Parts: sequence; C-alpha cells; structure tokens
Amino acid sequence: MRITATDRARDVLAEMGRRRHGRLTITIGTGCCESTAPFLYEDFWPGPDQEPIGLVDGITVYAPEYLRSLYRGDEGVVLDVVEELGESLSVETELGCRLALRGVGSDSSTAPQACPPASRSRDDGTVELRPVVGELPEALRRVRMR
Repeated sequence: MRITATDRARDVLAEMGRRRHGRLTITIGTGCCESTAPFLYEDFWPGPDQEPIGLVDGITVYAPEYLRSLYRGDEGVVLDVVEELGESLSVETELGCRLALRGVGSDSSTAPQACPPASRSRDDGTVELRPVVGELPEALRRVRMR
C-alpha cells in the first residue's frame, strides 16, 4: 500500500508539527464510525494490527491489515484535507479542518479552499487556535491529555 499527500495536507502536517512537541503519526482505520479515516495523533501507540505503510514529510503512516490487503503493490491513497469537522481526537482539527483520503489522481486543488490557512495570526503575533466547544466530564478534567 502506498500513501502520498497533497500540498495542502503537507501544509497542515507542517503546521501541526510546529504546534505539537510529541511525535506525530497518522493512522488509518481506527475510528469507531470512520473505518478508513486518517487520524493525526501525537505520541500514538500503534495496535498489534497496525503497520507502517509509508512516510509523509517524516510522519509515519500506519494502516491495519484489512486495509493494507485492499491495496496491492504500488496501489494507494492520497492524504488530503477537507473542511468537514466531526467529533475527533485528530489533532489537525485545531485548525478547523480534517484529514481525508482520496483516490490517486484526485485532490482538493480544484475545490474551494478546504480549510482556513494554518497561519491565522492575531495582531499581537500569536496564533489563534480553534476554540474547544463543550466541557470534559468531571472524571477527565484532571487527566493529562496531549
């Protein structure tokens, strides 16, 4: 299985690399409802079925066997970005966008800008983060999450 990425996806990954200090990884197929969605995590521990399928700008991409078996040899997918947010622990959602997979030869370059530019700076030079909506349950409020 081969993975490539659009320029926009590479921009989002680079921005998250500047914002996060842990090791970034991408895993495909670990969501409960999105069995082939890509997720960008910081300090991810791959499960026993996850194996590396490649690198995107130095970030290891993992996929489970059931997905790897669908793409033989040089066949693969393209990592792209869309402006469709859902509940997710994927860290790029801080930018107001989500990673997505597309077929080879298809990307968002002909579509409207998928998510706002990653460099949303305030007048004082700080970067504006997407606000968190809602609250953590009481039991999780003191747990350290990265």
